[in-house]
Amino acid sequence: MELRQKTELRRYLVPELRQSLNILALPLLEIKNLIEKELEDNPFLEESPPPQKNTEAPLPPPDSQDRPNLDFRLNLLTKKVTLQDVLLRQLSMFTNADEDFKIGQEIIGNIDENGYLKATLTEIATALNVSTDKAENVLKLIQQFEPAGVGARTVSECLLIQLELNNDQDPLMRKIIECHMEDVAKKNYSLIAKALKEPIENIEPRIKKVLKLDPKPGRNYSPDETQRIIPDITIDEKDDKLEITINNEDIPNLNINETYRQMLKKNGLDSQAKEFLTQKLHNALELLRAISKRQTTLRNIVEVVAQIQQEAITEDFSHLKPLTFNEVAQKINMHESTVCRAVMNKYVKTPYGVVALKDFFSSHLLDQNGESVSSAHIKRLIKELIEQEDKKHPLSDEEIAQHLTKEKNLKISRRTVTKYREELKILSTIFRRAR
Repeated sequence: MELRQKTELRRYLVPELRQSLNILALPLLEIKNLIEKELEDNPFLEESPPPQKNTEAPLPPPDSQDRPNLDFRLNLLTKKVTLQDVLLRQLSMFTNADEDFKIGQEIIGNIDENGYLKATLTEIATALNVSTDKAENVLKLIQQFEPAGVGARTVSECLLIQLELNNDQDPLMRKIIECHMEDVAKKNYSLIAKALKEPIENIEPRIKKVLKLDPKPGRNYSPDETQRIIPDITIDEKDDKLEITINNEDIPNLNINETYRQMLKKNGLDSQAKEFLTQKLHNALELLRAISKRQTTLRNIVEVVAQIQQEAITEDFSHLKPLTFNEVAQKINMHESTVCRAVMNKYVKTPYGVVALKDFFSSHLLDQNGESVSSAHIKRLIKELIEQEDKKHPLSDEEIAQHLTKEKNLKISRRTVTKYREELKILSTIFRRAR
């Protein structure tokens, strides 16, 4: 046996940095809720009055020309929240290592609308060039997220995860879920009792518990569910230039309470009280720094995005250019995972409507000349082809791929066309055919 020393560099997040990253990931409404809670809990924090606004000019009447703009904004304060959005926000809060965050993104991207992982760990590990053990560790982390049971690969695994999260250690319940779910569905309770060598009186109440578990944890985040949102950023076009505003209207103005600060400086203060006040002051200052850093980081990111995607912002969203988190990160000298955290769950009010900030990051394909073409542009071409097709003889995905390759000089497979068509919520050939 030989003993060896191994020097290993590991990165641990200090609590202040962890809080800063968490606040960076939160959308505006949750920031507001967090601040309101801190105002109640921390005596060092106080809300200062907002800046005085000029009230001399009369307010416009409800039927003025500004009214449609107000209605437009109010009508856009709802947005479909996907299961992926919910999971990515939790991932950004509970993942420290950048590699784990990338693996988590890949796993979440392969979770379907019911909450099940549809790719194998081998496929995910191969795509990211990591070990399957590493991918499995991140999957186990995601399986602790809400909604309970998410990230499972089978119904049995989904229900077992829910049992564990409920701290239910009943071995008989586990056996029913692991081996007899088909009989549960068929209500063959006597067969289950016989197989487990248990009286049916012991089986039936446990089956009732099993039936109360959710076999489709992701369905509560279906596309039909909406959530009220307020845009974190506003982009306006003025004099052929884009003006960027970070929305602070709903965030209270915070100050450090001077009375408590002076109290901390007094001599003869009880050691326990001094320790308490010192910690509260530290927490208050870190919160103020984290909020300020969030504003700065968001502005830096959006300025780069607006510069690159100006045509899409001012003309048509289908003119999106290929853009990755890494490209923006390099331009603002920031890590890619930080940019991803900042972008998730944020919304932008543009001249044509409210969109998710992440929607400005468009994947791409290469044309025959090796030039990048955004997926948004390709989707627009697919949509136009289908709109112009002969409805009695609609185009197949293979025919669309061949057309784009021949006429538009694009390298695209039938599988990619199918993926984009489904993302556009366009039916397949057989359902588009006119009878």
